[in-house]
Amino acid sequence: MGETSYWNNKDRILALVKRLVRIPSIAGTTDENVMADELLTILKEIQYFRENPDLIFEKHIEGDFLNRKAVAALLKGSKGKSNKTVILLSHFDVVGVEDYGYLKNYAFDPDAYSEILKEHSLSEDIMKELHSGSWLFARGIMDMKAGIALHISLLAEYAKERDFEGNILFLSTPDEERNSEGMFAAVELLSSLKQQYGLQYSIGICSEPSFASYPGDDSKYIYLGSAGKLLPMVFCNGKETHVGEPLEGVNASWMAAVFTANMELSKVFIDQDGEERNPPPTCLKLTDLKEQYNVQTPTDAYVLYNVLTLRQTPDDVMGKLRLIAEQSAREILEKMREMYTSHVGSELDYVKPRVYTYSYLYRLGIEQFGERFEREMEEVHDQQTDPQFDYRQKTVELAKKISGYFQDMAPFYLIMFAPPYYPHVTLQKDGGRDEKIRSIAEAVSKMAKDMYGQEIKLKQFFTGLSDVSYCRLLDADRVIPSLKDEMPLYGKKYRLPLQEIQELDIPTINLGPYGKDAHKRTERLELSFFLETLPHLMKYTVDSVLSNEG
Repeated sequence: MGETSYWNNKDRILALVKRLVRIPSIAGTTDENVMADELLTILKEIQYFRENPDLIFEKHIEGDFLNRKAVAALLKGSKGKSNKTVILLSHFDVVGVEDYGYLKNYAFDPDAYSEILKEHSLSEDIMKELHSGSWLFARGIMDMKAGIALHISLLAEYAKERDFEGNILFLSTPDEERNSEGMFAAVELLSSLKQQYGLQYSIGICSEPSFASYPGDDSKYIYLGSAGKLLPMVFCNGKETHVGEPLEGVNASWMAAVFTANMELSKVFIDQDGEERNPPPTCLKLTDLKEQYNVQTPTDAYVLYNVLTLRQTPDDVMGKLRLIAEQSAREILEKMREMYTSHVGSELDYVKPRVYTYSYLYRLGIEQFGERFEREMEEVHDQQTDPQFDYRQKTVELAKKISGYFQDMAPFYLIMFAPPYYPHVTLQKDGGRDEKIRSIAEAVSKMAKDMYGQEIKLKQFFTGLSDVSYCRLLDADRVIPSLKDEMPLYGKKYRLPLQEIQELDIPTINLGPYGKDAHKRTERLELSFFLETLPHLMKYTVDSVLSNEG
């Protein structure tokens, strides 16, 4: 079998992208396994790995019902004895294709889908790009099969002569679009490879695509970190009543609605780092728990919120959630007072929702109910779950169970965190390796401008969420205790390896292709930058890190 070469061959790199895209590796499906096996096949097409199959690794997700796995390959340079290691990090899963409608059967065929779209009525800008021949449309082509193709091409180029000092580790994971459990497995693999081969992880380079910072933003970016994420769940325990007597209780759906109105896009959660700000919070789910129609008002409801962080810790966010819940409780009381015009205000205090955290109610449960309470809460944790297990649903079950012990305290807001948790990460001003990496990123930006006429801006945070969040933990002493208290699944069903992540402490950047409309049916990849410029910028980056100056 001859050596497969992609480098400086646009046709072969493009063919590799299409080969990867054709596998419909939708998160949470068996096709993620098909994709992992295809990556193993492609790696074995590189002569170095045919000769060194022991340097290809698979790491399965613990307890995963699909038995999915991360894939890695270690390339050792032939010069010197440096243990410096560059990680090329990617994810191979993609989101679903229901948004493609009747065209979903074409979603993973870039050529066919791009051609079919020409017959459709899309915006003027999209149609112009579609007919230009400079863009390819398909699910996963920018997020992030193009990045994987680039990494494999770079790995194959370095493998030909191995004329470098240090190591290059290719690492690709499943499940990034859902819970990032593929990266949890990868953290274990990174720890074991570090010990087995004495690796020093100098940098992780992810190649997620550039994301627009605002509507209409066409800029390309190098990201020096990634935003974090918390998923607050606010459980609303109301006071039931008949619909004919709505003032005799507090509707849980109303509680959820008032909270949502105050929380949505709230400036309270704006987090600033220099000139960069996080997107404001937005609701991911709002529902009551009534299973059938009747004329009793809903007793339970809940709200799930997406909160992105740049500096805020879980404790900071929890404090702000309490403020929003307390504001909502006051508004509910004021509304009830308006309706009870003939009553003295103090008599209505019982309808004002209280605000509790999960840790407070759990401690109260132990104090009041003892071992029975602990045992029954553990039983909820231990209940068998179906193959489509969802952390959010299990968190709801725990909230409902614990609330059931305190019906005499209703109405109340119960605030807690559901998985997943993404730590925010960025390069530090440490005067050491992080500063050197920042200097390399600045040099890459200058190289793009001077040699290729491409403007690439530096940003502190990638706000599209990324597995690089699990490469380091910057404020462990403020994160881990809070998650233990307020995220009931942490350390149990949700095996987030924060201690191992803290020990790895890998600085990262994101240098990737340019595209548009990730997670939309018009997802597309711009070809000229990807094929003609980005490969050289990537190679310069790796060379710089592995060199004595890097």
